[in-house]
Amino acid sequence: MQQPFATLADAASALRSGAVGSAELVTAALADAEVLDPLLGVYVTRFPEQALAAARAADSLPAGDRGPLHGLPLAVKDNLATAEGPATAQSPVHDPHWWRGLDAPAVARLRGAGAVVLGKTTMAEYAMGRPDPAHTFPVPRNPWDPERWTGGSSTGNGAGIAAGLFLGALGSDTSGSVRLPAALCGTTGLKTTFGLLPVDGCVPLSPSQDVLGPMAVTARDCGLLLDAMTGRPRPAAEGVRGLRIGVPYGLLDAPGITGTCRDAFAEALRTLAELGAEIREFALPEFGGLLAVNAVTMLSEAFSAHGERLAADWDGHGRSFRRLAAAGGLLPAHLYLRAQHTRARLTAQLLERMDGPDGVDMVATPTWPAAARPYAQEAAPGEELNLTAVWNPTGFPALALPMGADPAGLPLSLQLAGRPRSEYTLIAAGEAYQAATTWHLRRAAPDPGRRPAPLHDPDRTGPAPAPVTAPDDGFPDTGAALAALGITPGPADLVVVRAVARSLLDAGRQPTP
Repeated sequence: MQQPFATLADAASALRSGAVGSAELVTAALADAEVLDPLLGVYVTRFPEQALAAARAADSLPAGDRGPLHGLPLAVKDNLATAEGPATAQSPVHDPHWWRGLDAPAVARLRGAGAVVLGKTTMAEYAMGRPDPAHTFPVPRNPWDPERWTGGSSTGNGAGIAAGLFLGALGSDTSGSVRLPAALCGTTGLKTTFGLLPVDGCVPLSPSQDVLGPMAVTARDCGLLLDAMTGRPRPAAEGVRGLRIGVPYGLLDAPGITGTCRDAFAEALRTLAELGAEIREFALPEFGGLLAVNAVTMLSEAFSAHGERLAADWDGHGRSFRRLAAAGGLLPAHLYLRAQHTRARLTAQLLERMDGPDGVDMVATPTWPAAARPYAQEAAPGEELNLTAVWNPTGFPALALPMGADPAGLPLSLQLAGRPRSEYTLIAAGEAYQAATTWHLRRAAPDPGRRPAPLHDPDRTGPAPAPVTAPDDGFPDTGAALAALGITPGPADLVVVRAVARSLLDAGRQPTP
């Protein structure tokens, strides 16, 4: 790779001092993309002419006029508006005129601090689900093993940083969409407090949970991007000494968390303790309830945001997205309202416990229970334990940090979550941890000549699904219920939509602590 810097902070310092030019870094980033993007599927669209023009303009500025992100080449997830080209949200049916020619406010703030936008990165359609093999969008590939998933939904951001195509990016997070790709690709990602950053100019998925967040090599890098987007200087880093870090040890026995992940997490806790943190047990009885709240809220609001478009062009949407969104359309209003009441109660309960005499400053878990799965071993919705989603309905910030690797060298990740507006406490803890470890400095070296297998398409290679008939178990007739919404899916879609909706209804009926 041609990038001469390991971190965004290193590149920012060199650019401001004039030791390197922005045009040099942008040229190198675009050249790297020419080589690796056909394999990794990082970009939906690149802006070579506009990026080089912006870089040359940055290089012409006198030292006194250079901003904190002066000349830094960054990438932007393709559900965010940028002036250079339309946001597709990786959907063939998204309106190409939506916010056309405009920057989302968060993008404008990065640009105002001096950043250069290289292009728009791949994502899950409308930030939910998995890639559809039938679509023509690039397939995101994990740089550590291109046969594996990058994590979603900020897929291209995670892969691009891990492969060195750029050192920082802007993503969105509704159920883990910044932290999961950071975890599976071995980078750092910050989910910000709900409402801290403006989401105008970001295609909505679940408006009551959608947030934006920086992704980069290090926690310090994420702080640089956050500074620019909030317009507030960060406080001096205080490390982790004296911080109380709570660990829900009982959660670590959950099925799906691998032994390698547990071992890496235990080692990360030892490192934090050696740095002066107090590690204490902190149960998380709210976990299951908040997971259910996240899913019910996300799918209900996704259908509210996209249901009319689904009815108008069902087949134009990818199967993963349309099936999940349609399941949201089957959820009754009382279940959504119950989820919101549960959300408020569990969030208040958790805050009260964190602030109590046996409280903690932050909660630590693995970010994801295992390393990246191969695409050929695709998990059904809800099959994998989602350790990220609980923090979205609360609105709390959470930081994902590389903490190790499995025997195949695939990344494993540590998650630190704190009370609202504690981003800089999390970043300071992350900086201290990364000063004592080197996992974040590992960079994948994918072979550009590799040709991974096409995505498996079970609808075309598996047995034909049986027709879905009106059930006798008390659950509504899925086909009739969807037809009332103007949607007439085929049998394969109906099977999945029914299964997802049924699981959410069952979860919503469970008592919560």
